[in-house]
Amino acid sequence: MTCARLVASMLVCICCATVVGAVELELQPYSYHEGFEGEAPQLHLWAKNGESVENFNGVTDEMAFEGEKSLKLDVTLKSGSYHYWGVNVWVPCEGRVKLSARVFVAEGTTAASVGFGTNMVYPPTHHSGCGPTRSFSQPTGDWDLVEVDLVERGRDGAAAVIAKETTNLSGENVGAVLNIWSLFIYGSEGQRAIVYVDDVRIEGEVPSADDYTAEVNQRAAAAKARFAAQVDEWRAQLAEARQALGDLGEPPEAAREVAEAIMATPKQAEELIEKLALTGYASQYELDSLRTAFLTMRHGPDTVDAIAESIKAGKPYLIYTPERTISNQRFASDRLPMSAPIGKELVCAGCRGEYESISAAIYALEDIEGMLVTASDLQGDGGTIPANAVDIYVLKWWYQGGGGIGYSPNKTHLPELLLKDDRLVRVDREAKENYLRSTAEDGTETYLLCSGPTSENLADVRPIDADELQPIDIAADTLQEFWITVHIPEEAQAGTYEGTVSFETQDGSRSLPLRVVVHPFDLLPSRLIYSIYYRAKLSEDGKPTITSEYKSEEQYRAEIEDLKAHKAHGVLYPSNYQGWHDQLLPRVLEIRQEVGMPGGPFYNLGRGTGSTTDEAQLARLQQDVKKWIETCKGFGYDEVYFYGIDEATGKLLAGQRASWKAVQEAGGKTFVKTFVACYKKTFEAMGSLLNCAVLAHVPDPAEAEKWHSVGSHAFCYANPQVGVEQPETYRRNFGLVLWKAGFD
Repeated sequence: MTCARLVASMLVCICCATVVGAVELELQPYSYHEGFEGEAPQLHLWAKNGESVENFNGVTDEMAFEGEKSLKLDVTLKSGSYHYWGVNVWVPCEGRVKLSARVFVAEGTTAASVGFGTNMVYPPTHHSGCGPTRSFSQPTGDWDLVEVDLVERGRDGAAAVIAKETTNLSGENVGAVLNIWSLFIYGSEGQRAIVYVDDVRIEGEVPSADDYTAEVNQRAAAAKARFAAQVDEWRAQLAEARQALGDLGEPPEAAREVAEAIMATPKQAEELIEKLALTGYASQYELDSLRTAFLTMRHGPDTVDAIAESIKAGKPYLIYTPERTISNQRFASDRLPMSAPIGKELVCAGCRGEYESISAAIYALEDIEGMLVTASDLQGDGGTIPANAVDIYVLKWWYQGGGGIGYSPNKTHLPELLLKDDRLVRVDREAKENYLRSTAEDGTETYLLCSGPTSENLADVRPIDADELQPIDIAADTLQEFWITVHIPEEAQAGTYEGTVSFETQDGSRSLPLRVVVHPFDLLPSRLIYSIYYRAKLSEDGKPTITSEYKSEEQYRAEIEDLKAHKAHGVLYPSNYQGWHDQLLPRVLEIRQEVGMPGGPFYNLGRGTGSTTDEAQLARLQQDVKKWIETCKGFGYDEVYFYGIDEATGKLLAGQRASWKAVQEAGGKTFVKTFVACYKKTFEAMGSLLNCAVLAHVPDPAEAEKWHSVGSHAFCYANPQVGVEQPETYRRNFGLVLWKAGFD
């Protein structure tokens, strides 16, 4: 079995989903109404990440939208950040059906937000998706109407969840069923939510349960049939791999445990394959696990041989060269065998000016002291690529939150931080804590806790990494990966360049050949506009901070340079959060210009559009817009975008019409524009008043077409939201996926 065949097999599985149009189902009237006047359901707590106390949960006559009673939930949060209460229902989200409810958030509510929304399941899979349709961050003062188009919400939710959780199904291959209408309480310890719900209605026309189940199974049938064929191919590959693996014989004592793990791998792969055969679909994690198993079987015997050879040669460590550097897959920090080949060479290829990443991983069989990794010049027919074009970092394992952007009390040991000096961060594996080295101006070094619940002790921290890669100690039975980035010079001639990467210790040196192929063509500029919500502002006192907000000029310049590096990161249009300031705003623009940012569009959050119909306020808004225009124009910006109210929906969204129109009219629509993070239905509400829609979640080609029809741009965010430790996912979702969907 070749690696190429295995990878091709995985790609077939990932790409084979087919869109199947739903057949016309016979619909029947559906009506659900809960006014809480008679025997009524009680909210049940169905999801949480902490503890809470229910002060009251049930029907009350304290207030009502209709009749004399409503449902009341009064809770105090003790820990965690989210708690969901709901009522079970079962409604196919097909045909024409809507959910509505009246919600009253009472005085005394201090929770970060209270939302009303849905939890849906997506048969025939076991996956589900939930979230509020409307959220309230303060008391409402009156009953507020929340409405949900369940068919649209089901379709959008299925598309997002199934694309995330499976590789061979799409949203078109599954159904959507509302199984809980829910209250979503977000907050922290000591916060309280007091909320009333009344007049909950689900009304419309839906198919019968039997008809819908049959239809859903039919939608998934073709994709599952193809997946079954894929499973058969995996079975054949497993049989082939088992035969190739054979019997490792009697391994040396130092490799006996590794050999046993390798020989157990076929059974583990078989169990996973048979599990997938039963479910009819696979997650990316399951595919990665299967790929890991096949690679372990393929490369395992080489590991056994390498252990014996390394011990015999007196260099008790193994060198691996992982096949994919930018990957969601992580190797264990303290376990063999690795699903990677024993290193024979390091190879990459790219265009002039490009940055290419490769990695080498050292597994220490005994303690290693002071290993230093260096690169030589690379020689080729076209000349020399200097050693300083090969940038090497330690890939540091340390503790991070187990979730995404939100707070997580679970600490996860991850290889995530690139350092020149491994000693900049100390990691306590027993306490699961990180300590950051702070170097005072007099050279005194102190290690400060940087993984605690608060950061007060880091107020004056000065974390200073080394300029060059420093020697590193590697404990026995642990893995240390080195991240190697090759910057192909802009002037390099096409051809092959060869050098070495050396691994030096007190006991001697080992090296791997490094081969870089420079393509005989150049990359065109990206067709996509790359921006980011870059929150930095210059601090008025000129001092640096470790927050996302206030920066010294040195920090600001370094970050803008890092974003800009054209073929490394290429974020040429980061947003601006610097507010109006006679000195600081021009300085921000000067730094961007000095670094080489190209001008063009300027995505500005330093002055929002707000929401008003007051003529005096609109006039002041236009005056401010004109000031920004004149200032930005002097630094090469020919389009200035002003930000609306973030993620607004309903009345809050529509209420910005006058403000957005005023912004556009202040300087002409070709020069002054609006942009904002938003959701579907924003086009229907605002149309050409929004010049750049930053749309959440999976990009929908139909949405791009709508915005393009009025000359506006369609951007994408939160696919996924920041903070998920999956570099391959971001690379795909904010690259080819956007291009394929027609986004800008």
